[in-house]
Amino acid sequence: MKDLPKDFDLLNYVGLLQPESTQEPLEFFFDDEPLERILYGEDTNGPTRANFFLPALTYKQKIVQAYRSGNIQETLAGMSEFGKKGYQISTGTCFELAFIIKGIVPQYPNPIISFDLMALHPLIEQIWDLALKRKDKELQDIMGTSLYHWYEHQKRFEDARQVLMLLIENGREKGNRLSEGISINNFAFEYYLEGRHKEAIPLFEDAANIFREIGDTFDFANARANYWTCQLECASLEDIEKMETELESLEKILKNGSWHARKPLILRAKIEERRGNIDRAISFVEWAIGSSKESKTRYPELDSKYLESLKGRFLCEQKKAFAFPLESLPT
Repeated sequence: MKDLPKDFDLLNYVGLLQPESTQEPLEFFFDDEPLERILYGEDTNGPTRANFFLPALTYKQKIVQAYRSGNIQETLAGMSEFGKKGYQISTGTCFELAFIIKGIVPQYPNPIISFDLMALHPLIEQIWDLALKRKDKELQDIMGTSLYHWYEHQKRFEDARQVLMLLIENGREKGNRLSEGISINNFAFEYYLEGRHKEAIPLFEDAANIFREIGDTFDFANARANYWTCQLECASLEDIEKMETELESLEKILKNGSWHARKPLILRAKIEERRGNIDRAISFVEWAIGSSKESKTRYPELDSKYLESLKGRFLCEQKKAFAFPLESLPT
């Protein structure tokens, strides 16, 4: 008999084996057929169909039920317990859990997190390891997106980049330029979040070039906004006029992009701040906060802190402007 594949799921007929002499699929059963059937040919329910993944299947069903009922806390508790058991998991179960995890882990930076995402450990890494061992590119793409964000939310930026490196290669192998460009942009964004702006700049430029080639206007504008953000963080003001002209066009493209819309607005605020135009900087930040207030991210909170610092600076400058020099006071 042929060897069973590692991910052979006998219950769901994943990876069916074909015998040499027939096209009918082989079925496997436990040796528990009742004696009555063997001796007398009586019709019974036995033997029991074999399933190597039955313990995992039981846990998966509980997790799926909790998720469908909208109980995320119970879903995470089930995943935490499941992960600690270390059961063998079929490919089918991996896909189901991967889609649930994708619905729980925020797929964007600086999220407002309502649940303890650490409960996903070690299950989330276990599924990723299986995707790698089984060389399942589709499972890698689905699981990898959630895993790198999960690392990102823990500020484990290097781990996130390791996952993204594989996603970039998968995109290239498939000839999927969109997937490749998005993964490169996300790879660069991990450098940006880590404060390594110089390393992010050429990668954002590469991603933008890919999006330009395939005609993806929104992702092109987003990558360019990321590029200029890092340039400004590196104190580069050599192309300030070129930057401003482009930011105006990027603003129009990203204006309906939730938290993305704030990027060119915050950049324009920082430019005006450096010029000393604090009142104009305040206006841009206020627009930025308004554009992302429904984004479920911490950006409105972070931008509000920036706004308060600008208002404080503006107030100080106003006080100085109206202050009388001491020598001008009457004696």
